[in-house]
Amino acid sequence: MIDPRARLLLLCPLAASCAGDDPRDSQTTSAPMITSAGISTAGGAPSSGSAPTSEGSTSSQGDATGSTTGEDDPSGSSSGAATPQDAAELVTHTLPSAAPCGAELGATITVRNTGAATWTRDALYKLGAVDDEDPLTAETRAWLPDDVAVAPGETYTFALSLQAPAEPGSYTSDWQMVHEHVQWFGEIAEATLDVTCEAAEPPPLVLDEVIWLHTDVSGWPVTMTIESVTFEDPFICLNHASQDEGVFVWPEALLNGDTPVVGNPWIFIYREGAWYGATWEWLRPDQTCKFEYAVAGDHIKQPPFDAQSGWTPSSGETLYFMVSGLARMPGFTNVSERSEPIKVVWP
Repeated sequence: MIDPRARLLLLCPLAASCAGDDPRDSQTTSAPMITSAGISTAGGAPSSGSAPTSEGSTSSQGDATGSTTGEDDPSGSSSGAATPQDAAELVTHTLPSAAPCGAELGATITVRNTGAATWTRDALYKLGAVDDEDPLTAETRAWLPDDVAVAPGETYTFALSLQAPAEPGSYTSDWQMVHEHVQWFGEIAEATLDVTCEAAEPPPLVLDEVIWLHTDVSGWPVTMTIESVTFEDPFICLNHASQDEGVFVWPEALLNGDTPVVGNPWIFIYREGAWYGATWEWLRPDQTCKFEYAVAGDHIKQPPFDAQSGWTPSSGETLYFMVSGLARMPGFTNVSERSEPIKVVWP
């Protein structure tokens, strides 16, 4: 049987360690521990307010992860003023605002890198045509050179080769920075280009060289004069008169057996190095004006200026007009007489 005093001596070392005699005990009681409310010391309640982070800032009690700095945040933003990876400022551009049809044009667009990332060709930073299309070029990307790196705060000028469309009108060209396969970003450079087509002056009309789409009347004597051609919306008026006796003295004929007509108006159109002559309506007795819309392929009805061609006069186009006796249909005529052609620039 163990003496009670011996049992007491055996238990004393264990009691001593529990009483704080073990030197490790001071380290255990002062070590911090992580709680859902923040950082606290052993034996103390968790902080009910904010707790300091590794950078000396504080995080709210409800934020389990705490705040991070730009070094820790993969997006590059900080808890203060965020700096996005991709951002750009438009400095200036020289996109054209007016040009003749088909003109070759050059333009530049200068942008400043206001983001956190450095722009390089390998990183797929480019200038792009908005919506991946532009009426002035088929090339919808302008690349950075291989040896160029545009760091934050620096500027770069992109050069564009453009061409005005072949048809007159207003065309919008707009460009923006793009991080390919990631996002479009920054301010847009935009301009509206007004394109005008000034037709080249054709050579003078020579009737002996005309390609006649209706009856060749070049040998008919001139007995009528066109004093002017005027446009009185919605009409075009060939103000003509007989050289001797006033407005039309040509005899009447019945078109389709019931419509009295005395002549035809003519138009001369220059295409691909040749003048074409064609009638486009009927003239009734004393008539000088016809609807302007009738000066078109659907009234000429002869290729290459038939209805299928969709031809109509273009603004600024040089044309000639004339009147003659009935010459639109073979075998249907009244007199073989005409006027001299008169030059007209279509309004």
